[in-house]
Amino acid sequence: MINIVWFCLVSIGILVAAGTGKLELISNSIFSNAGKAIEFTIGLAGIIAFWSGILKIAEASGVTEAVAKVFQPLLSKLFPKIPKGHPVMGFISLTVAANLFGLGNVATPLGLQTMSALKMLSTDQDTASDATCTFMALVFGGLSIIPTTLIAIRAQAGSVNPALIMVPVFALSLAGTLIGLFINYLALHWNYKTAAAQKENCLD
Repeated sequence: MINIVWFCLVSIGILVAAGTGKLELISNSIFSNAGKAIEFTIGLAGIIAFWSGILKIAEASGVTEAVAKVFQPLLSKLFPKIPKGHPVMGFISLTVAANLFGLGNVATPLGLQTMSALKMLSTDQDTASDATCTFMALVFGGLSIIPTTLIAIRAQAGSVNPALIMVPVFALSLAGTLIGLFINYLALHWNYKTAAAQKENCLD
């Protein structure tokens, strides 16, 4: 679906440019942004490789287990089906910690590693598990205490008080996370009820 949306947007842009006699702007934009896209992709690949390596070191040195113990009381309630002490809890904990400090570039490789670990726990490899859905709801809420990346961007842009956004960002991200987890809970609860009803009908 997203491919269709992007195709329509690009097509409309080209048609409008052709109709207004500004096709050269499209060509210039394609060439200039293509180079930026390559630079961004290479930079992102380097960041992901670096933090994936750091994650492996943290896992081998026992750091993930230590972080997991800090978040264990909360995560055990959100992920009741994950065995206690499983390494994936450490991955989830590190991802949450990275989000709390606004380290988006760190959270991305951590999140990818966590998703892979959660998939290995699932019995159905073609369907997102309950734990995967809960993790996505938790991470996509973007709960952040110190939005480090945003503060750095504001500082580079010349903001007089770059940290002024801390309270609004925390309030909004907290609300978004809680709403996402609540909707996820309702969806999982509805799924359990539906599955139980279907099982009852089969037995009857």
